[in-house]
Amino acid sequence: MSFANELDFLFSRRRMIQGMIGASSASVISIPSAFSAVNADANGLRAPVKRSIDLTDPAQNLEAYVKLVGNLDPTIETAGWFGGDIFAVTEPDKPLRKLFGVEGMGVLRIESQSDGTYRAFNRECAFYTDAESGEYIDSWNNPFINEEVEVASIHNMTVNAELAPVFKMDFDGEVQEVPFLPPWIVQDQIDTAMSLFELHVAPPNPLDVKTWPRESAGPINRISEIFQRSARLSDLQNTDLTGCSFDGVWTRVGPWLPWMLQGQAPGHIMYRTFMTKPGRLENMPERFLKQVSDKLGEQYFSAPKSSTWGAQNDSSFTVYMSENRPAAQE
Repeated sequence: MSFANELDFLFSRRRMIQGMIGASSASVISIPSAFSAVNADANGLRAPVKRSIDLTDPAQNLEAYVKLVGNLDPTIETAGWFGGDIFAVTEPDKPLRKLFGVEGMGVLRIESQSDGTYRAFNRECAFYTDAESGEYIDSWNNPFINEEVEVASIHNMTVNAELAPVFKMDFDGEVQEVPFLPPWIVQDQIDTAMSLFELHVAPPNPLDVKTWPRESAGPINRISEIFQRSARLSDLQNTDLTGCSFDGVWTRVGPWLPWMLQGQAPGHIMYRTFMTKPGRLENMPERFLKQVSDKLGEQYFSAPKSSTWGAQNDSSFTVYMSENRPAAQE
């Protein structure tokens, strides 16, 4: 079966399972034409680009996405950075409340497979920061419970995923299938291609409420992740490039973090961050690289090996369980 035919076959499976797991906007391709013609010289904008890529074709869409987030060359590891703030969402009539900041990275390597899919090998880590000073924090005064709690960094050694028209990823031992054909907004007149990838899942919470009454937010972890990236269209469709840079934003909505000791209190948290693709480690912020090296070790500067494929992925919840005991109830 050819590469394109295999993707067509997988895409037909996507339509079949869509009714079972729910459609999302990430499963629909949307490619409007440029909003308006732009005088590049007068406005200092990029020159118009003739579009040669067809993002309505599953094979080209998937290849473009791999090139955007990582690199088509399986020997190249790509570093990505994100940073921003985390807010508490509580009562319907209360504004969001900034709790602390976050800064993190991922190191990604992608291997193409003979069946037309890709295997993404990713390792990620992040540290929480003081809401005002931006300094990394080891403890935090939780204003909701008036208690000083120990902060647990994000350090997930293995976060692998299959990239295909049916996107598969392990969430705490349960494989989730999400339709994968992310939409793009292409503006030829300003040499811009904008990608949206999002997933909305509700897997069981590995932190059982009876065993972890202060750490568990409940039996289900409802999580939404929204990634919005912008790149140069000319880079994306340049066949001489195996990867291209991007700038974007990452938004995450999820339950209280275990180390916050919020228990089943009503509400949840929202991450609002910027993200970019430095590519090489030497392009990352020096302060952050030192923090990773000092606190976690240099193993977080490389992607997982191919041999990790099929192993259960790490998450903030499972890692917390492996490193901590249930907090004493007051």
